[in-house]
Amino acid sequence: MAAPVKAQLPTPPPVDGPVLSTTRPQRIVALADDAADFTRVADYLRGLTLVGHVVALVWRTGEPDESLDFLALRRRIRPGLVRSSGALRQLLSTPRGHWRGDRDELVDAVRLDPAVLRWLDRADGVVAFGDKARADLDTIIEGRSDRITHTELRGWAGLGRTWTDFQQAAQAGELTSAYAEPLARRAALLKGPAPDSVQADLTDYVTELTRSGHHQQAVLLLPFVQSEVEDDVELARRRALLAYTRTSENGLEDPDLRASATSLLAAIDEVLAAGDLERTAALTTVALGLLFHVELHADKESTPLVEDPDGYLRDWRASDVGRVLARSGPGRPRGAADADPDAGGTADHDHDHDDEQQRVVVLRGSYPQFSAQLVEELRARADTEVVVHEWPGRGATVKGLGVRPEPVEARLRQAMGEDIVDEELTALFDQADAVFIDWADRGALVALMHVPDGVRVTLRIHSMDALSPWIHLIDWSRVDHLVFVSDHLRDVVRGLLGDRLSGTTLHVLPNAVDTARIPDDKTPGHLRRLIMIGWAQPVKDPAWALEVLARLRAHDPGWTLVLVGPDFAPGTVTSGREYAARFRERLAAPDVRGGVEFVGATRDLAPHLRSAGFVLSSSRRESFGLGLVEGAASGAVPVVRNWPIFARLDGARGLFPSEWVVDTVEAAVERVLANADEQEWARSSATARDEVERRFLAGDPARALSQLVLGGSAEGPTGS
Repeated sequence: MAAPVKAQLPTPPPVDGPVLSTTRPQRIVALADDAADFTRVADYLRGLTLVGHVVALVWRTGEPDESLDFLALRRRIRPGLVRSSGALRQLLSTPRGHWRGDRDELVDAVRLDPAVLRWLDRADGVVAFGDKARADLDTIIEGRSDRITHTELRGWAGLGRTWTDFQQAAQAGELTSAYAEPLARRAALLKGPAPDSVQADLTDYVTELTRSGHHQQAVLLLPFVQSEVEDDVELARRRALLAYTRTSENGLEDPDLRASATSLLAAIDEVLAAGDLERTAALTTVALGLLFHVELHADKESTPLVEDPDGYLRDWRASDVGRVLARSGPGRPRGAADADPDAGGTADHDHDHDDEQQRVVVLRGSYPQFSAQLVEELRARADTEVVVHEWPGRGATVKGLGVRPEPVEARLRQAMGEDIVDEELTALFDQADAVFIDWADRGALVALMHVPDGVRVTLRIHSMDALSPWIHLIDWSRVDHLVFVSDHLRDVVRGLLGDRLSGTTLHVLPNAVDTARIPDDKTPGHLRRLIMIGWAQPVKDPAWALEVLARLRAHDPGWTLVLVGPDFAPGTVTSGREYAARFRERLAAPDVRGGVEFVGATRDLAPHLRSAGFVLSSSRRESFGLGLVEGAASGAVPVVRNWPIFARLDGARGLFPSEWVVDTVEAAVERVLANADEQEWARSSATARDEVERRFLAGDPARALSQLVLGGSAEGPTGS
């Protein structure tokens, strides 16, 4: 979470100190010679009472300030004559064994007040304030109670200001994810939901924590969100927020997720009808975050967006806000701004736009490496000027697939007829003849709101962007050509968008393969060596690959698995962290231990491909499987799991030869063993190379895509 300032909460008191406790109520005596000494520590005493401690004030002179009126239990020391045998016995029990003394001295005055002595005997601890009381305390409480040091009071003073401090930080925009844990620790001491006055700010904070991936911090604050409120819209928002956060916490769809999304959409329509676009956008961000929660669609073996898109999205499509966000925006003529045409981009030429050239603006999207060969192909043409737009200064807003409120509000306002003007983008696109956008992400949505009429737009969808909310907000009337890297991905998007694509031409073009890094020979040992390129994500399911390895090593301990690519990133998704832990545990098991080689991130694939006789894809979801295709191009025999998310669409079998594809670990092992001798391997290796050449290389996908971007027809397989 970005914030200009990091607000700080004081450290909360420890769970249990030498005397004071935050886990059980205690009886505390606050002792002073002069009642004025209590005034400066009123916040400490209030903090003690907020967690259930009973605090009694005891002093000799003066009167407590009105700031201490919250403490009803108080006793001014009254040294006097002993009038009963019980009082006499109380006095005689003092360590010094006498009751006569100077009533103007604190020690003697306490000894001459039997009521105070009884309070001291019953107290769990005594804390002294003021120099006199602190100096005499050990003598006064000897044999009666325990001393509470001032060190133990640290953290108690600000306890009563917990929610006030939070509200001030929220309104100042100073909250960060680091604020959540100390806030939760302090709030837990106060018990119960946060006050009504801060509930709106608290739910906003929890929403932002969940949106930005700080799920654990959001979960810590859930107990303090009041779920019952009179405002129906706010009630729907909080219900949705609770469902979102519980889904994030458990890694499983919360039972109330879909019902809460339905309720929230109805509430959003009420706000939209009232004309409050800012609140509509904020609530819509929550709804989209809920419906497109990463735990539901990214890494599981199935997703309702593929299994049942019409049923899952029925309420979204039927809602007023869903229909508004599906509208086409108003057209915009060129020349709406006269700013620097190269603003924010890196152009290949410094001269003014040449009428004989085509200027192509390229937005490389969430994962820019996929468009590298297209950019090279375009730059190699003398009649083309390329401007790669890098989103200077605003990457956090436009790069990525996660739900953010800024693009949602901008698109909503444009769909409602407002003129959304970004001078930098207007200038950039006014000078373009064509625009290529890779990935249907936040940047694609923002860019398409600023492309003027007459500028040709080509957009390419890869995989996870098809399962993100942004394809449902994009103005598809602005997209001339929509490119997919596989037939099954095209079918998924058709099922999600339907008639909204009626004005857009659909194409299927495979990803470009960099043949320069593909070797054409093998090194000794390849017949017992598998390779997997890109592995450390749950969606790649490397644990499935370990099961294949384990069964192969049961036949021959010489089998090894090479994992190429970076290790698991420290993720914020619950299921992702748990998956990584399970993978590492499985990796240590005797049947695979020592059989896995980790290469790490590298651009030099050749030596690793050269050493591998088999290439494995164990993914739950792939749109294309570039690493697998590179392995097959090197002659490694492909073993492709029937990607579960796309199995009902025959995703893997539609893209690759059927014999490459397996449905189970056992079938994968059988395919490997069937090709484990030199003769069978050589036949299958040559076949794999031929298939890659025929299916993915012959049409030169990068050149075909460049021709499409420039206004020609794409060579190679296409579909509509």
